[in-house]
Amino acid sequence: MRIVGTERLEDCFDGSSAYSYCFNGRWTRTDILALDALGQVDYYPGFPRPFFRVRGREGWVVKGVEGEDNCHAVFPGRGAEEGKQRFEAQFGDDAEG
Repeated sequence: MRIVGTERLEDCFDGSSAYSYCFNGRWTRTDILALDALGQVDYYPGFPRPFFRVRGREGWVVKGVEGEDNCHAVFPGRGAEEGKQRFEAQFGDDAEG
């Protein structure tokens, strides 16, 4: 999967940066489990809308739903750019914005 769009969301009150990412494909179980290369993956396939969350070593959090083509990420104020770059590098950032 590759990033095909990025939208900066309203700034968080704690200085974190939030983004919505759109991908060229939908999240599959395989894609979700492969995120363990970036941090701790919490995956809930039994939910009505199978949810996943990844907690990166830099303190960022990515959340999404299996079967959708997007996810939301929050990067903490300190190290936000480093965490964002690491996440985007995993998918190749073709994004605009």
